[in-house]
Amino acid sequence: MVRTEDPDSTLPPAPWALDRAASDLYDEVDPKVVAAHARELERAAGEIEDERHDEFDDPDEGGEA
Repeated sequence: MVRTEDPDSTLPPAPWALDRAASDLYDEVDPKVVAAHARELERAAGEIEDERHDEFDDPDEGGEA
């Protein structure tokens, strides 16, 4: 669900996220909706990166102790 009232909406999304959002929402004409989807993509990418970093730091997963 795209929420245009997101408090992060004052920050411009990264170009890669805008490109991906425009591709995902190819029939969307409202730039605010595309930008909101781009911010969601950025958050999701950040969460994946955080999880991957945590995995490498977790001794149970073979990471650092």
